[in-house]
Amino acid sequence: MPARGAGVWSFVWWYLSGERRRLVLLAAVLLAGTVCALVGPFIVRRFIDDVTGGRGDPGTIGSLVIAFAVVGVARHALTAAETGVASSVAWRGTNRLRADVVDHALKLPMRFHHQTTPGAMVERVEGDISLLGNLFSRFVVTIVAEALIVIGVVVAMWWLDWRIGVIFLISMVVGGVVIPRVATVGEEAYRRSRAAVSTYMGGLEERLTAVEDLQALGASGYALGGLRRLHRFVLREELRAALIGSSLVWALASVFTAVITLLALTVGGLRFGAGAMTLGTVYLIFAFTQQLQEPLIRLSNQLQDLQRAMAGLSRTRDLLNEEPEPDDGTAVLPSADLGISAHSVSFAYHPGTTVLRELSFEIPAGGSVGIVGRTGGGKSTLAKLVAGLERPDTGQLKLGDTDITTVARRSLRARVALVTQDVFLLDASIRDNIALFDPSFSEVAIWEALDRLGLRDWVARFPAGIDSVVSQRTVSAGQAQLLALARVSLSDPAVLVLDEASARLDPDTESHLNAALRPVITGRTSVVIAHRLTTLDQVDLIMVIDDGQVVEFGPRESLRTAVGGRYAALLEHAR
Repeated sequence: MPARGAGVWSFVWWYLSGERRRLVLLAAVLLAGTVCALVGPFIVRRFIDDVTGGRGDPGTIGSLVIAFAVVGVARHALTAAETGVASSVAWRGTNRLRADVVDHALKLPMRFHHQTTPGAMVERVEGDISLLGNLFSRFVVTIVAEALIVIGVVVAMWWLDWRIGVIFLISMVVGGVVIPRVATVGEEAYRRSRAAVSTYMGGLEERLTAVEDLQALGASGYALGGLRRLHRFVLREELRAALIGSSLVWALASVFTAVITLLALTVGGLRFGAGAMTLGTVYLIFAFTQQLQEPLIRLSNQLQDLQRAMAGLSRTRDLLNEEPEPDDGTAVLPSADLGISAHSVSFAYHPGTTVLRELSFEIPAGGSVGIVGRTGGGKSTLAKLVAGLERPDTGQLKLGDTDITTVARRSLRARVALVTQDVFLLDASIRDNIALFDPSFSEVAIWEALDRLGLRDWVARFPAGIDSVVSQRTVSAGQAQLLALARVSLSDPAVLVLDEASARLDPDTESHLNAALRPVITGRTSVVIAHRLTTLDQVDLIMVIDDGQVVEFGPRESLRTAVGGRYAALLEHAR
């Protein structure tokens, strides 16, 4: 990935540097197409002069017709080749950028993702980067090719008649200064337009995700009303960008070409009337003025595409400039069992809204603790801290004897596992959902992990066994939780964090899950967060958290019988 602060073209070249051969081929194809574009009118000029002057014999006329046809076919073939090569360059370059953006997004802290909807992220990864395809493949090469046509036309006109050459030269210089300056006016408008589309995609994603609740609550009309408001917002920004960035440039290029055509044909007509210019040469002037219009329109379109691309590139670079989750740790967690200890740990998602306050506790290696408390008390936040998804603002959290902030991310992910109530299953096989595409896990090891949880018979009922494809839509929440536990059993972490793993389960599935938890918890340090207190029957310790503080902590059996204790009161209410 390019260094931060790299210039725009240095940034682009970083992703194109692996496509040098295709870029050279693209340049050659465009150059050949330019030559064909300039040669064609000269053939027609010769044809007109020979026919009107009575000098053309059938053989010569036939040769000119064949030559014109060959040049025309060659030009179309080169255009097709140009499109193919440019598309290849664009896809390869933008796919490298997409990979870097997704990789960077996965390294961003959870605070960033909490503030950004998945729909908005999809638009930034796909929509904004798609706009860069033309910039990555054709912009510079097309600018050069069209510039060659303009230079060729000016030289040809100067050779035919210096007066017309002067008109073309002055016009091109003025146009080359004015049109790009006008085009840059639209860049901010296009950036606002891209931001509006991103906001709309976020709103659409939210409504599609909540479709069941919206239908059940009869709120579909409200949801559609919100989308209509977002539609109008996008429309306003798109129209503004089109008026400022597209229409103004196109109109200027059209007027500019019309003026050149008028001046050139006026001089050409006068010269023809004076007998100093042939009819074929007048046609050549007309043909070149029309050919000049095409490059100007294409150049103006390229500048419009550049504005869109720069808007998308600006947003993409903003995303890449987001600070990733710190990974300055170098410590490697040992293979032995790991205890968990906290010393005056405090944490806040936003300044002034502290979630955890001066937490201090110690969980011995291999021990298990159940965490209970009111909703919003900080239980899930503590789970994220132990899993390394968030970092303490103050205080120290240790795994074994190692401060968690000094542990390398790879070592942390290998030794600590987190299972939440919202388990995500990929549209992939059971094998890949358990092994997470890690080929180092054998089929035997996967079946052994399923056996430990009593899942062999369930998986065996699928048509292709562990190679059967599952997804969020084809299995229940309880089955997804069991597959998540199979992931843990297979990866064998030293620390396991379960955050409300049974919150959405029916009693039968919860009973099965509780039975499956025993072999998973046994032998490793476990943190189990639960509202259903039956889930905690197999833990050693209980921690009660209220308003971000530990208000009760000790052996489960002792707290269960403690008179006036918080945990005992919770058990009483649960009966």
